[in-house]
Amino acid sequence: MATAFDSNVVNTNNRWTMKTLNSERFLCNGRLQMIFDMETGDMDDFATLLLLLGHPLVNLKAITVVPGTPDQIGFIRHVLSLFGRADMPLGVFNMNAKPALSRFHYKVYDPALIQESRVALDGADVLLTHCDENTILVCGGPLSNVGKAIKTGQFKVGRLVVQGGFAGDNIVPDKKRINRFRGLITAPAFNLDGDIESTMAVLRCTSIDEKFFVSKNVCHKVHYTRDTHKDLGSIKNKSLSLKEIHRVMGIYLQRSDIYGKIFHDPFAACCAIDPTIGEWRDVELYRDENTNEWGSRIVAQPNIKIIVDYNRTKFLDTLFAYAE
Repeated sequence: MATAFDSNVVNTNNRWTMKTLNSERFLCNGRLQMIFDMETGDMDDFATLLLLLGHPLVNLKAITVVPGTPDQIGFIRHVLSLFGRADMPLGVFNMNAKPALSRFHYKVYDPALIQESRVALDGADVLLTHCDENTILVCGGPLSNVGKAIKTGQFKVGRLVVQGGFAGDNIVPDKKRINRFRGLITAPAFNLDGDIESTMAVLRCTSIDEKFFVSKNVCHKVHYTRDTHKDLGSIKNKSLSLKEIHRVMGIYLQRSDIYGKIFHDPFAACCAIDPTIGEWRDVELYRDENTNEWGSRIVAQPNIKIIVDYNRTKFLDTLFAYAE
């Protein structure tokens, strides 16, 4: 089990430095400057928050939430307090939407410790304040906060990494396809379909320097299994993030009929930390008017990079990284 990064990242005088894919510009004091835009419908978004709060190569500057209801706000603020980050800016899209915290989240901590809260900022304002050309924005839910920020005409970010999209047989080589999506050119994409108008605004936006889409054709290869859990157990006490991820996943795996969990958002976050985890293609991401599904195609002027395969060893090295 790797305990630190592979050769793409080195530790010099206790400072992590990135060597590849032009990521140096996102580093400040040895850490990548990041913002996480999340939702709480699936527990892997929560695992991603735990990952980013304590990763040795990440400075998490702010969090935005979709929709951003009082139950979500109270839960996230409790997590931030555990990590000593209670002062972190927290933005929301619609505080008055219906409750959005999944049942699993109430199993993670004592519900008596979680108090609903309305102490949050406007999500678009948080993005406008904290995003710039030297920031990486990771999106694990519908792109509503980003879309609202784009509408102001003032939004700017250096790298956007979105969990969502689809690359079909026209993009993915035969040997890299998985049976679930074999034969498909387009497919639904939960996060992108959650706010289609905002997704289209993101695709058109010229003030986002780089756009990476970590699509379902690869995400569905990435599982946190009982074997993964066992490997993490051997190093879980190296950081609070690893300890909490191990504890949370232990709760999830208590059911004997569950072998593992597709790790969509933690995988996307790891690709944001080290893009060399993925194999990418320059494409146009589009929504098919007949199927109302998402697809990718090769064009003269592509608007994104989409993932077609990944290196599992690099992914686990990044997921399980801790400061020596």
